[in-house]
Amino acid sequence: MCHSIEYRLAPEHPHPAALDDVLSAWLDIVDTNPNAKLILCGDSAGGGLSLALMMRLRDEGHKLPHGAVLFSPWTNLLCDSETFDTKNKTDPMLLTQAAISVAEHYAPTPIDKKHPYVSPIYGKYTGLPRTLILVGDQEILLDDSRLVGERAKAAGADFKVEIWPGMFHDWWLFGFLIPESKQCLRKVADWIQSGE
Repeated sequence: MCHSIEYRLAPEHPHPAALDDVLSAWLDIVDTNPNAKLILCGDSAGGGLSLALMMRLRDEGHKLPHGAVLFSPWTNLLCDSETFDTKNKTDPMLLTQAAISVAEHYAPTPIDKKHPYVSPIYGKYTGLPRTLILVGDQEILLDDSRLVGERAKAAGADFKVEIWPGMFHDWWLFGFLIPESKQCLRKVADWIQSGE
């Protein structure tokens, strides 16, 4: 069974609306499936939201997922890592200026964009479940995914970061149009099964 969460969107509903909605949905899913093995997945902004959700679940003492898969997660709404500059012309799916604009809609000033529930790259990783991050080496979010992996490893968390050569933001969505999409989804399926 798969649940897709329809959470409120910015700019009409800025932070913490989306996080509150996914928290409420998660608690309902856990309540109605108490013995299920639950895997949390998210891509792009949803990937960052999934990571923020795990941090909030841990902080508030709720049940965590058995694992998480984050596709090209957007974890730093300051948009200030090096690849926001160096990969801006190589990523056809997500441009730096667009990310900066969207970040301001999601967490408008004076909301602290360094708060872990907004930008989970600044959070603590202790106690989080095993997590697979998939990111292309041509996307502006590359450095942030690397840094999340490094910080998680330093905290003793079981995070694996896979960097896909030649791939751009959210390449996995392209189905049979590019072979790497199918390869990526097979990799995810194998990773999920390996944790059983």
